[in-house]
Amino acid sequence: MANVLVDGIWNYPDSVAVRNLILWNGIQTSVPELIEMYHVSVKKGNRAILREISLKINAGERVAVLGPNGSGKSSLIKTMIGEYRCDSSCGGRVKILGIENWNVFDVRRAFGIVSNELQETFRKGMTAEEAVLSGFFGSIGTNRSQNITDEMKQQVEQALNEVCALQLRERQLTHLSSGEMRRIIMARALINQPETLILDEPMNSLDLEGKYLMRQSIKQLASSNHSIVMVTHDPADIGPEFERVIMIKNGTVFLDGPINMINSENLSKLYDIPIQIYKINGRAVADY
Repeated sequence: MANVLVDGIWNYPDSVAVRNLILWNGIQTSVPELIEMYHVSVKKGNRAILREISLKINAGERVAVLGPNGSGKSSLIKTMIGEYRCDSSCGGRVKILGIENWNVFDVRRAFGIVSNELQETFRKGMTAEEAVLSGFFGSIGTNRSQNITDEMKQQVEQALNEVCALQLRERQLTHLSSGEMRRIIMARALINQPETLILDEPMNSLDLEGKYLMRQSIKQLASSNHSIVMVTHDPADIGPEFERVIMIKNGTVFLDGPINMINSENLSKLYDIPIQIYKINGRAVADY
C-alpha cells in the first residue's frame, strides 16, 4: 500500500502503521500519534521562524529532519516539546500523544531530548552514572535528598549499554570527549523510557571516531525498536534505519515523505546549490 498525503500531512499505512497497533484485551487498537501539528506558526520577536507547519509523527517511526542551518529544524523540535509556543490565533495547535492541553509530564513521557544545549549544562564534577541517574529526577546531577534505588542503578546500566557507553559509567564528565558525553546524555534521555528519542544535531563537533560510535548507538537503538527523531543538516548522518525524511526550508515543510526522497534533485532545491548524491553503505553522501 502506498504512502498517501492527506490534508497536507503524510500518512504511512504500511510498516509504521503496523508498529502503531497494540493488543488491548485481545483487540488490536491504534495508539495516538506521538505528535500532531496543525497549521503551526511561531514568531521570535517580529520574525516568523516557523510558518504553517502541518505534520504527524507516529509512535514507532524513525524520522530524519533535514535542512540548511537556520531553516527552522531546531525551532520545530522546540515547538514539539513546548519550549516554543505556536500562534493559536491563527488556528495553530499541537497535540502530544493525542493530548492538546498537555503538561511537562506528558512531554517527558513522550520525548527524551539529546541536544548540544543540554550537554553543556552537564559540564560539572559528577560521574557518568550520576548524570544518567539525574534523569529520574529531572535535575542536573544527583544530591543526598534523592532516593536512589538499586533498581534505578540497574536501569542506568541498561541505558548506558544501549548507547555503547557502559565502560564510561564511573568516569568523570570533565574527562569525557564530546562524543562520549553525547552518548551519556542519550542514556539519560532513555532512562524514563520515553515514547521517542529526539536527537538534535547529534554529529555536531564530533571527530570520525565520535561519529562512528554515535552512528553505532543510533543503529543499536533502532534495532531495539526505539522511536527516533533526528535533526541534521547533513544527509550522510541519516542511516538506513531511518524510514522518513522531513525537509525544512525557510521555516516551512519543503518535502515530507519516504527516505528515498533524499536525492540529487530534491537536495539541490533544498540547499539552493547543485548537489549530486551518491549512496554509500545505505547513506546519502553529497558532492557539491
